[in-house]
Amino acid sequence: MRTNRRDFLASSTAALAAATAWPTLATADEKPRSKVERLGIGSIGMRYQGSVITEQARKYADVVAITDVDRHVREQARASFGSTPQIYENYQEMLANPNVDVVLIATPDHWHTKMIVDAVRAGKDVYCEKPLTLTIDEGKVLRNLAGSSDRVVQVGTWQRHDSNFRLAVELVRQGRIGKLKHVECATDKNPTGGPFAVMPVPEHFNWDLWQGPTADVPYIPQRSHYTFRWWYEYSGGKMTDWGAHHIDIAQWGLGYSDSGPVEIEGQATFPDVFPADFD
Repeated sequence: MRTNRRDFLASSTAALAAATAWPTLATADEKPRSKVERLGIGSIGMRYQGSVITEQARKYADVVAITDVDRHVREQARASFGSTPQIYENYQEMLANPNVDVVLIATPDHWHTKMIVDAVRAGKDVYCEKPLTLTIDEGKVLRNLAGSSDRVVQVGTWQRHDSNFRLAVELVRQGRIGKLKHVECATDKNPTGGPFAVMPVPEHFNWDLWQGPTADVPYIPQRSHYTFRWWYEYSGGKMTDWGAHHIDIAQWGLGYSDSGPVEIEGQATFPDVFPADFD
């Protein structure tokens, strides 16, 4: 008998969410289940974070499919995970694989909402790296989708599973620092630079598929892979990179995990080069 999907996600949450550059945080006390009980994992986006959470998840389930639009990344994944997983360039083909029960998403942010919708409609449960969405409307779409489905949709935010943050939150919520009146969250500044030169698309990289639901633009290497974070077509700069983590901890400490802010105000400039700094 195969293990229940919800039990799988509950048992492996800490290992997945804590899988970051600080490997000491990834503590998984539960022993891996036997082969007859293990679910099938399909991972989308196999650069650093995708490979890390997939490696953590394989303690609890079998990696049966791997997807990435970069052939070099797919080859690296093959070297890491062996010949067992099916390798795909297009995630839609992976979703048609009946052996995939749970989908792990670690792609650039602009793909998250569509991939989650497609995975749930394909009957898969989903674990997606933060930020879950880039807009409020996308969040409403996923809330309605998850509420009307029996699939599990979970967002990964590893600071929730770091004992240091959990201790700080408990100290605040139990009044150990006194009455809380004001909270400030801070990150360092976005990188700046550019304009950057248009380059030929590498033969191993499917730039069209990488862009996905965004506008088709000429290939600039700095737009893709790690530095996608600093382009507002694909992400939200440091606000969605680290801000999502820190604001989440503030809401947790305030007891607002199930609600959120009622008003947001801010200022920023958007030049035709690398993103400007948030003020």
